[in-house]
Amino acid sequence: MTDVYERGAVVKGPDLLAGHDYRPYVCLSDRTHPFHDEEALYAAATTTRRVAAVPLTDDDFVSGGLPRKSYVNPWTVVTIRHADMKHEEGHLVEATAEKIAAETAGYMGVR
Repeated sequence: MTDVYERGAVVKGPDLLAGHDYRPYVCLSDRTHPFHDEEALYAAATTTRRVAAVPLTDDDFVSGGLPRKSYVNPWTVVTIRHADMKHEEGHLVEATAEKIAAETAGYMGVR
């Protein structure tokens, strides 16, 4: 059975944006996503620091974490099937997941 990742999960998945084998993503979807059991919306995480990116610190994780200093690009959102994800690296506190989701919505004109 494929794991279903919940909002705030930091998941290792296919790198759809560069030439690496994988990259971490933050799951932004909740159970209201029409295909929640099959896929989710993910924001890309990177080690490249950008002014508008959301930095992740140890305090942002309820469990697990990432091996290097990482930042989430709330403007880089992709839909990925749960079956294509490798495993959960950690889980963010709700406030951090909400901040990333709110910033993502802002890039789509939601105020």
